[in-house]
Amino acid sequence: MTKIGLITIGNEILLGKTINTNLGFIGEQLSLIGLPLSQSATIRDNEQDIWHTLNKMWSESDVVITTGGLGPTIDDLTKKTIARFFHKDLVFREEIWQKIQNLFTLRNLTIPKINRTQAFVPQDFITIDNDYGTAPGLHYNIENKDFFALPGVPSEMKPMIVNYIIPFLKTHYPIRPFYQKTIRTFRISESALAEKLSDIEIEDNVEIAFLPQLGKVDIRIYGFSQQNFHKAITSITNKISDYIYGYNDDTILRLVHNKLFSSKLTLSIAESCTGGLIQSQITSNPGSSNYFIGGIVSYSNEVKKNLLNVKEDTLEKYGAVSEETAFEMVKNVRQLFNSDLAIAVTGIAGPSGGTKEKPVGLVYIGINIKGEILVKGFHFSGTRIQIQNKTAENALYLLLKKQQFNSTQENTDFTEKH
Repeated sequence: MTKIGLITIGNEILLGKTINTNLGFIGEQLSLIGLPLSQSATIRDNEQDIWHTLNKMWSESDVVITTGGLGPTIDDLTKKTIARFFHKDLVFREEIWQKIQNLFTLRNLTIPKINRTQAFVPQDFITIDNDYGTAPGLHYNIENKDFFALPGVPSEMKPMIVNYIIPFLKTHYPIRPFYQKTIRTFRISESALAEKLSDIEIEDNVEIAFLPQLGKVDIRIYGFSQQNFHKAITSITNKISDYIYGYNDDTILRLVHNKLFSSKLTLSIAESCTGGLIQSQITSNPGSSNYFIGGIVSYSNEVKKNLLNVKEDTLEKYGAVSEETAFEMVKNVRQLFNSDLAIAVTGIAGPSGGTKEKPVGLVYIGINIKGEILVKGFHFSGTRIQIQNKTAENALYLLLKKQQFNSTQENTDFTEKH
């Protein structure tokens, strides 16, 4: 099996100033052709660290890729260290210098003298064109191994991976069929999922990974055996079907959009604690005007009374954050906009405003499907933003599930903790 190593170089990554998206992109692109990464390392812009990491990874790999450190500044040390590692001199390449000058001319910029250093490359190395920056990529083959050095800027690195490295690897290394699928789950914890799947037997050449997110857990299944891969998917799906909302790139928002778009049903929304977040998410989808009529951000009780026609008696007796208020909100917003469907949310996002009886994170979500109403209560944890995001996603999830199964209940009193 071909072993591929990746070294991402940059102080800003280790300091947490820059997210290492290069690892995710390169790992995904390689796995798609059946050549997944064997190992990766993230290191400082330091000659000694680069040399020692490269020395170790080169001895253990068939292919090594580095990103970062090819710029013209004093902290860009990769090219110098690579030349020393492979016992090569840095030589000036006039055609590279000409490309750099042309790029600055095209952008109507004066070229700094320091950029001339980028035209020096290790002797005998092949250069990889950079159409979006000044640092060319580098490729060197020796002893049936291949080394690639790429810029760290994602917009410059990605075309080199897609247009040069992937085609090269596909023609020079044995490709094995590689299968992968993501099962997307909601409203179940990682530990609960692991427990439900604990007795499933995963065959050889198949692996699974749990990828928790805010309120969701993805299960990634991947492997080289098609038969065992499909067997694993079937076993997992049968065990946790109640929690699965989609696969691969599906999102709850996108599934709701697709369902509403195809069903020709209309939607209206009333929001309190989320302040218009759900409406913003809905309208972020092109084509949402086909089904979304409008909504109200009823942050104050006055708006709830005067625009949504929530009874003053309801607000005084039960409070703005209550099942009864959510019920009236979702009932009345549908009538007000004459929509087929409606969503309403009211809650306490925090960090202040909670009480013992109604703590921060208490949220009521109402769903109205052509007059049939479901109200559910939730206790969400997290920051204000996290509680708002959980509220929005759970509201969309409830709408999605009620559309899918068409099972509605009148004013269900049900509180969950998440």
